[in-house]
Amino acid sequence: MKYIKPSVELIERGDFFSEVALIAHNCYQVQTGKDDEGFIKRLIQAKHYAMIEHYRFAYKISESLYFELVRLNNRFIELVACQGAYFASTSLRVFLEMKDSGSIPEAVLKLVSNLDKPLQSLLGLDLLASDDALLLSEKEIDQLPITAYQILKYVTVRIVTDRGVTHELVRHRLCSFAQESTRYCNYSKNKFGNELTFIEPLDYSSNKDIYDEVFSKIEQDYLLLTNKRNVAPEFARSILPNKIKATIVVTANIDEWKNIFNLRLAAAAHPDMRQVMLLVLDEFNKNGLLKQ
Repeated sequence: MKYIKPSVELIERGDFFSEVALIAHNCYQVQTGKDDEGFIKRLIQAKHYAMIEHYRFAYKISESLYFELVRLNNRFIELVACQGAYFASTSLRVFLEMKDSGSIPEAVLKLVSNLDKPLQSLLGLDLLASDDALLLSEKEIDQLPITAYQILKYVTVRIVTDRGVTHELVRHRLCSFAQESTRYCNYSKNKFGNELTFIEPLDYSSNKDIYDEVFSKIEQDYLLLTNKRNVAPEFARSILPNKIKATIVVTANIDEWKNIFNLRLAAAAHPDMRQVMLLVLDEFNKNGLLKQ
């Protein structure tokens, strides 16, 4: 048994395949493999699209395409009209689910057409780039007017905390999540040090005797179930407490992150949540993400 402190890390934007693989593997707490593209294809074949939505694509679009997309009324396509210019942001999950439904609207195909060929091939498409949509780089997004920037700029954060905090975080909408799975992670294995890891309680010094006794007993019983009685982790997890360490990856745009900060740094927020969100806010400030 061991205790650790909460921690956070910004995940920098990489290429689609490596970033999505990195985020998806967080659920199983394994390292990314050599065949990220093959792994992503298997996710898509299994229709496990939740990981795909972490990677967003932003476009500068024509006025006509903007209103075509408005008429689709798809809440997973973000649209912004700002200073006479028009923008859109979405993920491949939108394209994949439309394909599954049997129809991808022409307006959406115009967005897809500007993706690299390997990404188009994931959808079984090979399109010429439309003049109505221009794919934006992260640098170009950073230089947009503040109104557009806050909607189009997505930030991904890996947070190491406890499951009490993650239970609260996943209540937020307009976010994407990838959380360490107690169903598939077997903490009795070598890669977890054959032990349970807990987030150190804020009042640990005052109540060390009780926390140590309770968590030690839980670890003992978890290892007994998984090692001696061959109970699968998905059943053994029933005895794990809220303080068990959990790693969660959260992706949201700046506008939504500001909403999270307002709610989770308020005086009424849980002290554990405030502790974590102060760490996240510090990373945002250090990287100049909260522009005024």
